[in-house]
Amino acid sequence: MQLTPFQLAVISSGFSLLGVLFGSVLTYWCAVKLAKRNGRRDAGRRLREAFMPELAALDPVTGSKTDVESVLRDAWPRHHAAVSELMFHLSPSKRVALEAAWRQYYEVGGSIRFFDYHFGNSPQDKFKERVGAILKFTET
Repeated sequence: MQLTPFQLAVISSGFSLLGVLFGSVLTYWCAVKLAKRNGRRDAGRRLREAFMPELAALDPVTGSKTDVESVLRDAWPRHHAAVSELMFHLSPSKRVALEAAWRQYYEVGGSIRFFDYHFGNSPQDKFKERVGAILKFTET
C-alpha cells in the first residue's frame, strides 16, 4: 500500500499533535507537583522558624532559668499559625498525625496549658521532645 503525500502529512501531523498534547499534560502535571512541593517546603521552613526563638531560649545546654510556661504561652499564637499553615499542605493521614503531635505539645485537659512541662525531669527536654515530634513533619 502506497501512501500519498497528503496521507503522509495527515499521519505525521496527527502524531505531532499527540506529542504536543502529551508534552503539555506532562508539563502541567510536573508544574503542579512542583508548586505543591515548594508550598509544603516553605510552610515547613516557616514552622521551623516559628519555633527557633523558643528552642534557643529553652536550650538545656545554656542552663537558663526561664519560665517555660510564660515563654510558650506568649509564643503559642505564632506556633499555632505556622502549624495551621503546614497542615494545609499535608495529606489527610499526615494531617491527623500532626494534629495529635500538636495537641500533645500544648493541650492539657482540653485547653491551652503548659504547666505540665514542669512535671518530670526537665521542662526543656520535654519541650524539645514535643517540638521534635512536630518538626518531623517539615522533613522533605
